[in-house]
Amino acid sequence: MKIEQTVQVRIAEARRAYTFSWTFDPSAGERALQVGDRVEIPGNMVNEEGGSAVVSALGSDYSGPTKSIIRIIPERTAPEDDLWAGMDVV
Repeated sequence: MKIEQTVQVRIAEARRAYTFSWTFDPSAGERALQVGDRVEIPGNMVNEEGGSAVVSALGSDYSGPTKSIIRIIPERTAPEDDLWAGMDVV
């Protein structure tokens, strides 16, 4: 059973949080996102290649369309696996 979760993320030095969705299947060993998880997000008009962000809140009052988070970035990852490795994401 797939579950869709809505979260807010912080992207690099952005002053505001952005709302994304995350679809996961607990029966397949997948998990819900937690505050503090680093995630890969898809590209947009500003950054076509996408990047990484940090989950800053669970849920959102935003009611418009959302883009989907691509994956959870493992805690210990090689720099080439995290497009923004080493940058402070607050």
